Amino acid sequence: MKKELFYILTIFLVFSCDVIKINHDDDYKIGLSKEDQEIAEKAYSKTYMYPEGFNYEKNLEGSIYYENTVSIRSHQDTWIELNTNDKQQAKDWSEISSQTSAYYRDLVAERETEKFFEFKRVYSVRPNDVILSRVHKSSYFIPIYDKFKKPNGIGSLKVAINKETVKEFIEYIWANYCIAYSGKVLENSLFESSDTIRYNLKSVNVIYGDWGLCDIIEVSNFDFYVDKKSGMATFESNKIKEIKGICR
Repeated sequence: MKKELFYILTIFLVFSCDVIKINHDDDYKIGLSKEDQEIAEKAYSKTYMYPEGFNYEKNLEGSIYYENTVSIRSHQDTWIELNTNDKQQAKDWSEISSQTSAYYRDLVAERETEKFFEFKRVYSVRPNDVILSRVHKSSYFIPIYDKFKKPNGIGSLKVAINKETVKEFIEYIWANYCIAYSGKVLENSLFESSDTIRYNLKSVNVIYGDWGLCDIIEVSNFDFYVDKKSGMATFESNKIKEIKGICR
């Protein structure tokens, strides 16, 4: 009888702990406003990334990497992404980057779009290790942004400037981490004045806490500006607020 009781208690305790654990996962929402709860749910969601209509690439066959001054060993104290309209030059940069990497990845395919040259590279020892080595086309975008120094200047957009092209451009550089900021997008909007087009974006990121600490959900505002005459793109950013997340 005692043995049977022990097994029953053990099963009950295991089941109870699972229930308690599930309940605790939502405890952080207590005291949050409805708006903050919705933001937190998007921050922790495994499926949400961008609002409807946001431009980003789907079903990629590898990890995107834009070749830069560091990857080709041009400069070690400056990280600016490379640009050219010469496909062979772009391929040469991709090759240098692969040769000086921790291990060499074979070139297995290549393609180009209006925006970039791409070279698909695979590590022969681990075929699932795939890099999509890219170089911006100068006819689309000339970067000046240094990821080490994190200035406000991004670079020049070289196509016709209007609300549609600016939206596509900003979402392109955001989704591909072409500046030192990225993350989930809560909302976005466009505004036009006589000399600039402004793209506003609000993002959310989770700073995960260690054991015994709580996560911090950080909401930030970004304003991107593109000059209608020169195509020069700049941006400003600021933190809107922090929301207490799950406690570990």
